[in-house]
Amino acid sequence: MLVVKANKKGIEQAVKILKSGGVIFYPTDTAYGLGGIFDSPAVTKRILKIKKRQDKKFTLVAANLAQVKKFFKLDPTAESLAEKHWPGPLSVVVSSRFAIRVPQNGVAQLLARRVGRPLIATSANITGRNNIYQVKKIIKEFSHQKQQPDLILASGTLKRVKPSTLVKVVRGRVEVLRVGPIKFKSQNSKVKIVNHKSKVINF
Repeated sequence: MLVVKANKKGIEQAVKILKSGGVIFYPTDTAYGLGGIFDSPAVTKRILKIKKRQDKKFTLVAANLAQVKKFFKLDPTAESLAEKHWPGPLSVVVSSRFAIRVPQNGVAQLLARRVGRPLIATSANITGRNNIYQVKKIIKEFSHQKQQPDLILASGTLKRVKPSTLVKVVRGRVEVLRVGPIKFKSQNSKVKIVNHKSKVINF
């Protein structure tokens, strides 16, 4: 695995790889992520092999709300939430396969902007193992694996934070699928708390 710093030169290398259909590890606002172009079947297949996973549901990161709207149709309530909380730790379900957010992490935002489309941002670990916040741990976990990404974009040790709040908007009603940093009051008639525990589910 090629390891480069998340500086101008390193980001140029990462963007080139992503545009060519490659897969990389990169920093996000929650932990290191594993990703590539979201709508490439080849990229999806490769990420599943690297993670040793079968579930094709993923969280994506985007450059901004405009980029999200270019590829996905948002319910007015979902768009209102996005305008209020993005960039930030709110992921919105936008299809049967994807939830998406605009991250606070500048590197992740920049990659999506430079590539021109949202990126898969699944956690950089083998399925069932803990999130990774340090490059040396990524190398330890994957250096002996048959399936590896093309590049690691190193941004030092990332701050440990809770996974994003995950919501799904159904006919104007907000369903909270994963409780996270952004809180919603269940007393609100338009809010339904589906999962009270902050744990990883599907996306």
